[in-house]
Amino acid sequence: MMEKLRKSALVSVFAILVAILFTGTLALAAEEGAAKSQGAQAQGVGPSKDWTEKEIVEFSKKPWTKEELEAMGRGKNYIISKTLTPRHTGAVLTPKELFENGQNEFRPIMWQYGIGISADDFYKLWIEKEGWKDPKVHLLDVRMESEFAAGHVPGAIRVDTGLAYWLLPSLAPDSTATYYLMCKAGTPENGSNRGAIVHKIMIDMGYSGKIINITDGFRGWVHDGYPIANIHGLVTVVPGTFAIPEKDAAEKEKAVVPVVEPAVMDEVKKLGVTE
Repeated sequence: MMEKLRKSALVSVFAILVAILFTGTLALAAEEGAAKSQGAQAQGVGPSKDWTEKEIVEFSKKPWTKEELEAMGRGKNYIISKTLTPRHTGAVLTPKELFENGQNEFRPIMWQYGIGISADDFYKLWIEKEGWKDPKVHLLDVRMESEFAAGHVPGAIRVDTGLAYWLLPSLAPDSTATYYLMCKAGTPENGSNRGAIVHKIMIDMGYSGKIINITDGFRGWVHDGYPIANIHGLVTVVPGTFAIPEKDAAEKEKAVVPVVEPAVMDEVKKLGVTE
């Protein structure tokens, strides 16, 4: 009889231990699951959310809104394309096919993160309203060092697109400030892609203030006739000559000097400089 009671007690104790172990395992699994869920974003899934393929296709079929067109600057001369070409596949692709595949990847990034403000409107905020004096407002030029040295908007801070993750914490340490982004804006069809890319990067890094891409970029600023800074000081580029090939410069100079020189001298005299 005593033997049966002893065995029964042992079975009961064993059952209790199994139950405790099972409950603990479930609790641990639940905690690990919650930790994984909470840690997923911290481990690489940033707060930005790229459009799905369906959203991209739907957006490409819609006409630009009035507000979006105004953000591109310079009216009909600068309208970003909504064209997507069929993806080229195969082991051997032509340079054109490679470019079009790349364009299909970057164009939606421009649509989602790059439509912000025109260079003309930014000039009003940065220069006319003296936004450059505001410690909570910054202009980040995301072009290469050579581009920046050739000419940049006064007051800009250069952050190379390819090094953004490393440079931003030191060059743009205020995560709550307002940041305007500027790149070259290579063509009217593609816009300021590098600015759009850095916009997405900054969201993923945790910047919580406003991040606004200058849609028509440095090209828009120059074409609008606004001054740029470089090794020579503060200068303006003759309209229609931005980024022209060096071989064409001498011929172009003969055509523009009789027109622009009197205007330049008038501006010089306004500054109180005499010959």
